[in-house]
Amino acid sequence: MSIIFIIGIILYYKFPLEDISLRYIEVYLIVTCSWITVVLFGTLPYLFSGTMGFTNAFFETMSGFTTTGASILTDIESIPPGILMWRALTQWFGGMGIIVLFVALVTTHFGSGASRLFGAESPGPVVERVTPRISDTAKKLWMFYMVFTIIQMILLNFAGMTFFDSMAHTFTSIASGGFSTKNASIGFYLDNNWIQLIIILFMFLGGTNFTLFYLAWYKKTLKVFQENDEFKLYIKTIIIATLIIILSLYLAKPESEGFLPITALFQVVSIITTTGFATVDYDLWPNLSRGIMFILLFVGGSLGSTAGGIKIGRFIVLIKYFISELHRLAQPKLVQVVRVNGMSVDNRIVSNTLLFFFAYMFIVGFSTLVMAGFNLDLEAALTSVLACIGVIGPGLGAVGPTMNYAEIPIGGKYFLSLLMLVGRLEIFTIMVLFFPRKLA
Repeated sequence: MSIIFIIGIILYYKFPLEDISLRYIEVYLIVTCSWITVVLFGTLPYLFSGTMGFTNAFFETMSGFTTTGASILTDIESIPPGILMWRALTQWFGGMGIIVLFVALVTTHFGSGASRLFGAESPGPVVERVTPRISDTAKKLWMFYMVFTIIQMILLNFAGMTFFDSMAHTFTSIASGGFSTKNASIGFYLDNNWIQLIIILFMFLGGTNFTLFYLAWYKKTLKVFQENDEFKLYIKTIIIATLIIILSLYLAKPESEGFLPITALFQVVSIITTTGFATVDYDLWPNLSRGIMFILLFVGGSLGSTAGGIKIGRFIVLIKYFISELHRLAQPKLVQVVRVNGMSVDNRIVSNTLLFFFAYMFIVGFSTLVMAGFNLDLEAALTSVLACIGVIGPGLGAVGPTMNYAEIPIGGKYFLSLLMLVGRLEIFTIMVLFFPRKLA
């Protein structure tokens, strides 16, 4: 990080910025190249320490900055503390977004380009401003991010974690990352319910739209949460999925600790927020429970959160659009409008959501075939793709919660790294670079 900072300072003074008007294609190219550059520099601590070779370092770093949490490390506890902390920091910086941090710090010379840079990295079909200036919006988001980070670190330390572990796990849970300093992940703290509950809370907060936190603070009311369709469905999904898994485990009468309600809740929140922490091997759960976990691999957290996946907000638009089309078929003269949070949704956003969903599913299908070509069984191929494009980390089977990606062939690691970047930048930012166009 020091090397990157020094190079940035040198370039800043060597080539002073002038007023710049960025076109959309230039924005997408800048964002994509910035991420790849940061990842390449991020491999240096791994390489200089001799921890791993370039391919594994690139995979681990991409997994870190994109907050995927997929790892090639087989014995995490043998890794030097400095490398483990760097590993956690990559997820913390990537959680709120590298470009969002840049917009918060340096936007004077970019004009409307700052908003375009912000939007190219931020999750969702539109950029939500909480302040008139996009740079102020970025600063507010980072402010809440840092406040949550400090609070969680203190709570975990009081709950029994060492200062080092509380810092590392805070960086990777509020960022919806999932890297741990323990081989057993949060399963190392299975006997400490307080630690599990604290991490559940902050994974949940990380998967919530950060705009809501600012609005609640600014308006001095929690009604913004009660009136938000996405937040309400987010909570309902967690509750329903947790209850189904508890019932499934109860009926199966498991002898393991996986039966505990807190364990079921932990795994549901971990996957829906795309964090990827594990306290037990849920790959050994009954098929119904595993099926719920598989479905959650598609879902993701809220728009405007640190989570990945398709996002609950998009599912709301898709469901309401589907219902409106059914009404239109039954009554052709009826005018139907898709409404979210009591407001009509622009047709452009509906189209964007449909395109995103079909592009997501197409990439998942195609990528599964590619990974199957690397001799992975179908379950591992599919869930590794879902876990990487959804920036989740663990999948099922050979890439399950107690396994890792160490045995994936070299070509497969680079391909999954690409999927992580595609998923973190919400597909379109990279996809448009491969389509012919006029620069405008």
